[in-house]
Amino acid sequence: MREEIEVSNHLVRNLERISPDNSIFNYKSGRNAFLSLGEGNIREWLEIFLPNTRIILEPKIIGSIIGIQYINGELNKVINKNSQDITESVRSLKTIPKSLAIKNRLEIQGVLYDNKNLSTRKNETEFIDIQNFISKSKRLKFCAFQICQCNINHFQSLQELKHLNFEIPQTQFTNFISDIEIYLQCWREGKLFTSYPTNGLVLKINSRKLQKYLGKNNLSIPWAYAIN
Repeated sequence: MREEIEVSNHLVRNLERISPDNSIFNYKSGRNAFLSLGEGNIREWLEIFLPNTRIILEPKIIGSIIGIQYINGELNKVINKNSQDITESVRSLKTIPKSLAIKNRLEIQGVLYDNKNLSTRKNETEFIDIQNFISKSKRLKFCAFQICQCNINHFQSLQELKHLNFEIPQTQFTNFISDIEIYLQCWREGKLFTSYPTNGLVLKINSRKLQKYLGKNNLSIPWAYAIN
């Protein structure tokens, strides 16, 4: 119990430092709310880092990326990738908590996915029409993978989300860039992340310090990369 309280306090301290101005929920409808994952030449991306850089591997889940905002512990707003308000469409989903044991403003990103479709399909992309997706609500699950603007490393962020009763993605860790191809081959052979419908892997730099060093741009996340 003591450990859980300490983790919660750590999150609270970080959330208190986040300015309300730095919110994707301030965007007008039609603006892309979420940065894309880096894609292209994975070798060029990996060459930026030292060989023992800690990397977290997650499944690239086929689904609809959404953002959820909580204020005073209550679900306040949900948006899709085009910053459209879809709060009422997803409010009834049992896999999205309606209230949290934390009073700070909290904004998270995650993916809605079809729990009954667990195939691996390299060429299939995310669901586009959120309304058609919601029609499958009995089959939908929500997997949270990021706390927005929070100044903690990625693994800590996932653990905080788990502590708040969100489903988080299965993960693998490696401190050796040379292991990436092994994990990718395991996924291609259907031996990795089989609990989700996937179309690849996501590589994420764990260190918040290194994430900041990589900087920001308006198109993609410099510290996260998708491969298939």
